[in-house]
Amino acid sequence: SELFGHAKGAFTGADKQHIGLFQATDGGTLFLDEIGDMSLSFQVKLLRALQEKEVRPVGSTKSVKVDVRVISATHKNLQHAIVNKTFREDLYYRLNVVELELPPLSERREDIPLLAQHFLQASQQNTRVIISGFSQEAMELLISAPWQGNIRQLQNVVEQCVALTSEPIISAVLVNNA
Repeated sequence: SELFGHAKGAFTGADKQHIGLFQATDGGTLFLDEIGDMSLSFQVKLLRALQEKEVRPVGSTKSVKVDVRVISATHKNLQHAIVNKTFREDLYYRLNVVELELPPLSERREDIPLLAQHFLQASQQNTRVIISGFSQEAMELLISAPWQGNIRQLQNVVEQCVALTSEPIISAVLVNNA
């Protein structure tokens, strides 16, 4: 329903027609995150939408033409998922027109200061403390951390520091405890 929409009365609570993301994005780009976690049954529906360039809202008998470019991401190895029969090979080739592989954050340590500053600015919008940055020791801890959770883990650590600080500079103690 979220991606393809639904017709009024299609299910309990569907009191009006809902335009799905494919229709709302018509003529634009739709980002699908964690496609490697999709069920096989949903993969069939997505593949049909991509091949036919149309969607059928839940509860409707009519398909709607859409022109959508899809960008997708996953943390899973889709080649292994294909071998294990948990990801459809035909969907993989439909989506994999251009592949961009991002190395883990631990291999891009030079990006950490810029990302940490970005997350700091985004996080402090919801706080009353004006935070100007990180102490040198705090930044050194961020840069040297293993970051198994990649960028999301870094974002979480920065958000924790923002939530807990009462100072204008985030200290190494806060980073260490996050």
